[in-house]
Amino acid sequence: MIKIVKIFFFFITCSLGLLGSNIKKEYKVAIDPKMPPFQFVEDGEYQGLNIDLLNIIGARHGIKFNYISMEKERSIKELDKGNLDLILGIRFKDDLINKVKFSDNILQSSTCIVTSKKNSSRVKNNFGEEAFVVAVEKDSSEYEYLKNLKKVNFNVTLDQKSLFELLKMDRADFSIGVKEVAEYLLVSDDVEEDYELINSYTAPISYYIGASLLDEDLLDIINKELKNIKINGEYEKLYNKWTKNFEKEKLKKITDMMTRISLFAGFLIIIFLISFFWNFQLKNKVKDKTSELLESNKQLEDKIIEIRNTTELNSIICESSPRSIVILNKKGEVNFLNNNTLEMFNLSQDYIGKNIKNIPIIREMLTQEKLKSIVNNKKNSFTNDLLKIINGEEHYFRYIIYQLLDYKKNVIGVFLTIEDATREKLLKERAAEKEKEAAISSMISGIAHEIRNPLTSIRTYVEILPYKQNNETFKKELVEIVPKEVDRVNKLIENLIDYSKPRSVNIEKINIFNLVESCILLVKPTVSKSKIKLRTDIKDDLVIKADKNQLKQIVINILLNSIDAINDKKNKFNIEEDYNIKINGYKEKGKVCLSFFDNGIGLKQKEAENIFKIFYTTKANGTGIGLAVSKQLIEKNNGEIFVESEEGKYTKFIIKFEGV
Repeated sequence: MIKIVKIFFFFITCSLGLLGSNIKKEYKVAIDPKMPPFQFVEDGEYQGLNIDLLNIIGARHGIKFNYISMEKERSIKELDKGNLDLILGIRFKDDLINKVKFSDNILQSSTCIVTSKKNSSRVKNNFGEEAFVVAVEKDSSEYEYLKNLKKVNFNVTLDQKSLFELLKMDRADFSIGVKEVAEYLLVSDDVEEDYELINSYTAPISYYIGASLLDEDLLDIINKELKNIKINGEYEKLYNKWTKNFEKEKLKKITDMMTRISLFAGFLIIIFLISFFWNFQLKNKVKDKTSELLESNKQLEDKIIEIRNTTELNSIICESSPRSIVILNKKGEVNFLNNNTLEMFNLSQDYIGKNIKNIPIIREMLTQEKLKSIVNNKKNSFTNDLLKIINGEEHYFRYIIYQLLDYKKNVIGVFLTIEDATREKLLKERAAEKEKEAAISSMISGIAHEIRNPLTSIRTYVEILPYKQNNETFKKELVEIVPKEVDRVNKLIENLIDYSKPRSVNIEKINIFNLVESCILLVKPTVSKSKIKLRTDIKDDLVIKADKNQLKQIVINILLNSIDAINDKKNKFNIEEDYNIKINGYKEKGKVCLSFFDNGIGLKQKEAENIFKIFYTTKANGTGIGLAVSKQLIEKNNGEIFVESEEGKYTKFIIKFEGV
């Protein structure tokens, strides 16, 4: 009876939770099925560690997850379109932040190298000196590490399972990929004796559940249940269920074989003493078994050499990386610095074994707070930038901090990679300035016409002043109209100067209505010349914190793009219709939103996907800089930008900022 009551209250609690949120009864989940034992299809059923985890969460909340096999790149596009709810087993990438929300990690693994025994000696002895063909997954961290190595040719695949298939077909000298997947395939295909597996823990790998940017409630439930599953021991049981320790099994087989051979040899010796007359036959058997025993001993010796070579291989990979690499233990003491680190920061190997607090620039990147968060498993990675003055020059460093794990998935230290992004930052700043100059040039002709009109009025009044100086009506008009025309010209010039002059970043409170109005003043002559109707509907209480000059550049860039899109449609289709640009400002879920709509030529799907990439343009004389710079400036001011478009019909840009 008590058990029934508990179950009843559990379902009541789940129901109340679902009523108070946007949780649905069913969700579509895309999976890459070629990643056993974590997620795969067998006998028409979706199986694996990741599938079990998600099904447990679904059962606890009355949610059904419908799985769909789908290649990674396509699944990201479908999620962005709203045709999917989740992507199971996805790696984190910076360029997906605006498309995918990531759960807490569901899986942490490490890289390993697999090679056939016939190639084993050649790979171990000549790695870095001889050209090899390597099977590696596209866009993976392993690929990023190895692509900068000399004398390495790639056979790139789209999934982990295909790495092993290429290796079996002799289309690669070795493969590098996820350790558990390699172990599972070796065991399931019963080819452990034909291949060697070399472990490497220098490049940790984490997998997550990717969700739509709008599915925060579902992601909260998933993260909460993941934490519970890890704490109560369910995760460890599932992991042990689906994974096998390849190296331990192999050593166990060798040990069992040695034990059997030893017992059998002893038995043969006893039989030899008892059965002297069968001496010849027994001698041959003992000889055979002794050879097997020697072979087993040789395998153990080879294993010791392999472990030593693994350590050396790790060092080769780290030294060959174009990035600076620092490895520390849990106490923050330096275990490894590659040569790039020593050269970049003018350090020496004397820092090995010392605490990170003795290296100021590294200490700024990996603070004690971040170190504790990584070591205590509160967070598995950090990505950030650091601006530093070295020898009187600005240097812009981009760094990533990972957890360093052992084969039991325990945190044993911290892995830090650093790259000098100074040149990249300078190029982006120059591109932004170039786009700004192009925008000014585009506006000048229209503004010149707008200034000429009030100047003509002023000149007319001045010319007839001698003839009507005693006319009271004329004097009244002169006093009223001329100052207004002067103010109008002055305001135009002030806005243009304010927009064009360079200045340092200045974060301040900005009223969106006033900002947009000042930008419209600059582009209005161009809009009028193109016979476009410009309408605004912006609430006057929308306030954000940002750099005013940068926001002006963003708004003007988008408006000029809208004008170009409408003119392109006019020239291409010669259709008589009302051409409009509509600007709306409003609040949505605590964010300040600004949308720009035009009924211009629109974008194809591929164009919409690439529109924010630097140097990508749909215009015959375009530079491909404007929208890329705008996106960068929006993100710099803690905002997001999205685009909706239909070819030949419309384009809509939506910008979202944190409200004040």
